[in-house]
Formats: sequence, C-alpha cells, structure tokens
Amino acid sequence: MRLPVLGLFCLMLFGANAQTDSLALPKQPINLFSWKDPHSPTKASIYSAVIPGLGQLYNQKYWKVPLVYATLGTATWLMLDQRAQMKKLNLQFEKAYALNKDTSIDINLISQRDNHRRMRDFGILAISAIYVLQIADAAVDAHFFKFDINQSLSARISPSNSRLLTVNYRF
Repeated sequence: MRLPVLGLFCLMLFGANAQTDSLALPKQPINLFSWKDPHSPTKASIYSAVIPGLGQLYNQKYWKVPLVYATLGTATWLMLDQRAQMKKLNLQFEKAYALNKDTSIDINLISQRDNHRRMRDFGILAISAIYVLQIADAAVDAHFFKFDINQSLSARISPSNSRLLTVNYRF
C-alpha cells in the first residue's frame, strides 16, 4: 500500500513542471515596499496579513480600517473577559481543594466555568475569522480596484406590447 502511494506522490512532485508554456512571459516580482507598482491583490493580501487593515489602506478603502479594528477589538475583549472569569472560578476550585473541602463541588460552578471556557473559545474563533475575512476583503477589493462603476450603467424592466416583459440595459 505504501509503495503505490509513494510512487504517486513522487510522480506528482517531479512531474509538476512537465508542461511549460514557451510563449509565456516571465512574471514580474512583487515589490512590497513600493506604492508605485500596479495595483496587486497579492500585495493587498500580504499587507493585510502582516498588519490588519493595511490592505484596506492600500486599496484606498479608508472607512473599512476602523471597522476592522473595532471588530477585532470587540472579539479580543470578549475573549479576555471570558478568560478572566474562567480564571476566577479556577481559583475558587483551587482554594476549595487546598482546604480539603468535600470533592463534590457545586455543579453550578462547574457549568459556569465550562460556559466561560466555551465563550472564550468562541472569542478566539471570532478573532481568527475576522482576521481571515479582512485579508479576503483586501484581496477582493484589490481585484475590483480598477473596475469602473459610473452613472451610465443602468438596467430597466418594463412591460411591452409584443412581449410579456423586456429588459433594457445600457453601458
């Protein structure tokens, strides 16, 4: 079983460059520290991954930067608050065990601690999701950076005498 899988892996690894286009132009390297290059989604994604919100600044979507930091800050506050509450309950458990109290700790305290742990985990997931979404937002905005949306784009749906419905659009 291992030999066919290993053979398939080697075939994919070494045969990946079997077909190359002889007419393809070489790719230009991305200069991360220059704002004069043509607008690049890769550059916007890298900027957003390094510093959240920097990709939005690169795309000139300045109004999105406070939203990124507000959502990240809220999720971080939620996670830290729930972690502090969970630590308080853990200290209560440690004090109870240090005093050799009965090992049957109140079930309510255990459920509260588990609830705080669950909410802390949701906070961590929210931070991660917001971080990934702001990177994706920067990449999508960079793709549409030069997309022209002006007032001459229009669509109109109207009834017609010869047909049931007509759709008129103008560029």
